[in-house]
Amino acid sequence: MGEIRHLLHRNFSKSGHLERIVAAAKADTGFWLMVKEREMERQAIGAEVDLEGDGEDAIDKSAPASLTPTITELADDLVSRMFGTCSPEVLVIIQQALLDAARVELSGVR
Repeated sequence: MGEIRHLLHRNFSKSGHLERIVAAAKADTGFWLMVKEREMERQAIGAEVDLEGDGEDAIDKSAPASLTPTITELADDLVSRMFGTCSPEVLVIIQQALLDAARVELSGVR
């Protein structure tokens, strides 16, 4: 297995790795369902936070604690299976790409 630790943000997104990772997540139905659940949870917490007026930081503090495995653990597992290890900075980019793709898909369902 290779490592993607050395890739920079700009190189990483231009090289098609993000698209491959999102496609691999979507291909694994159970995995993709868990990613969409994390996005739905973020949206629900966001709606709650909006009502309470707490702000975006409250979403990030509340979301990781609720469902397990967390989006961080899911992204790390997927990337480990595909590429090996990666840096925390790249993992954050991957998490966001997964959540963004799930958000797009969920918005089309409504």
